[in-house]
Amino acid sequence: MDNIYVILADESILIEENLEKIYAKAKQEGFTEKNTHIIDSRSNWAFLSSNSDNLDLFGSKKILEVKLLGQGPGVKGANSLKDYSKSLDPNTLLVLIGEGLERKSISSAWVKALEKVGTLISIAPLSTSSLKVWIKNKAKELNIEIMQEALQLLIEKTEGNLMATLQEIRKLSLVYPSEKIDLDKMKKSITGSSKYSIFDFSNAFVSRNTSKAIQVLESLKVEGTPETLIIWALTRELNNLFKVSKSGSTKGIWGPRNYLDSLVKTSREVDGYKILKAYKRIAHIDSCIKGFNKQNPWLGIRELTLSF
Repeated sequence: MDNIYVILADESILIEENLEKIYAKAKQEGFTEKNTHIIDSRSNWAFLSSNSDNLDLFGSKKILEVKLLGQGPGVKGANSLKDYSKSLDPNTLLVLIGEGLERKSISSAWVKALEKVGTLISIAPLSTSSLKVWIKNKAKELNIEIMQEALQLLIEKTEGNLMATLQEIRKLSLVYPSEKIDLDKMKKSITGSSKYSIFDFSNAFVSRNTSKAIQVLESLKVEGTPETLIIWALTRELNNLFKVSKSGSTKGIWGPRNYLDSLVKTSREVDGYKILKAYKRIAHIDSCIKGFNKQNPWLGIRELTLSF
């Protein structure tokens, strides 16, 4: 595998799909440590130069995960990345994640420098036709087949939201294991939806209704909701909070009025440091899910929910 991967996309779920493949291969090749750096405008990029200055041909293999928060690396970061690309450590895997960056970032000099010595994965937003393919593939992974009319109903009900769609597909695989999902089964599944959805949790989290968030979280855990789905929801809310705290506006963020009002209210109550700290805790929980750390992921999610 390459020593550098750059993943650019608008949807955290699409990013995660690629990360899972990269990290699974990395573990097979002996990468046992993962360090995550959350980047904002105040970040110090010294970790890149210190890493390249201390090449250790016999040391442990480690993953250096760099997450850009809704914006490029800036001039200092871009220069640091270009310098890093000139002196690679064979025992270090650099994975740079850019979620929600402007499309013109793909043609940036720092992206081209990293792509020259690594792999660029740029994922365009899903069109209606590619969304259908994505749903069919997800269903196949869970050993079910969704028929055309049922697939169309699913898209209409979830409005193309990937988190909601994936939650429904997982539920279908539990209710109708190894079966073909026709329109009747889809209607029954959607009508008999769970008491709480992933969005009930994320809405409670973003409005800082801790007791409600914990109640929903426990319900989702009992129903078998995967930890990764919770992490994606939390990341989405932090991304939205970060955007609103920077711009003072909810422009460009989709959601009902009460959700947007909660974003504005919470962005005024929570400082940037608290959001950054939450990002770092999510990165740690994600490492636990992927087997790089040993804490129970559900415990980590609960602790983050209680402390935010």
